[in-house]
Amino acid sequence: MQVGCGVYRHSVRGREYLYFWHYETQGRSRVQVKEYVGPARSPRSTAEAARRCEAYYQRAAGELERLRAISLATIRDSL
Repeated sequence: MQVGCGVYRHSVRGREYLYFWHYETQGRSRVQVKEYVGPARSPRSTAEAARRCEAYYQRAAGELERLRAISLATIRDSL
């Protein structure tokens, strides 16, 4: 399981832009996905990048809890 996300700046023709990256499952593998957020100097872009990170980690925490419950149930059922 590969979990992670973040934000980076990318310069295009002298202007800075924000991109949000995260891992997601495609087929049977985990891939890094990069999404354009907006101009780096924009407060709206910064807020959107933070919102995307928070949403990603909330989904990841939910998935981790689901996997934990399945694993513990499997262990209990095997005893």
